[in-house]
Amino acid sequence: MSRIEKLLAKAKSSPKNISFSQLETLAAAYGLPLKQGKGGGSHYLLRLPDGTKPTIVREGNKVKRWYVQVVAEAIEAFGHNQ
Repeated sequence: MSRIEKLLAKAKSSPKNISFSQLETLAAAYGLPLKQGKGGGSHYLLRLPDGTKPTIVREGNKVKRWYVQVVAEAIEAFGHNQ
């Protein structure tokens, strides 16, 4: 099991314990990079292949568990591989 696969498993089983930098690494590894909004700040966009753009809000290096769940579900839904 690779480091990214372990990180995805951790995101699914314990989304409270994922840092923003880990979430960013995980999303980028599966072809779903987080892009900072035009004004900068704490809001990032996750651009999905179906055209939707969920917003991920960063709080320092922390992120709420439901944002981690959004990224994990997007990885599963769009079947991206490393």
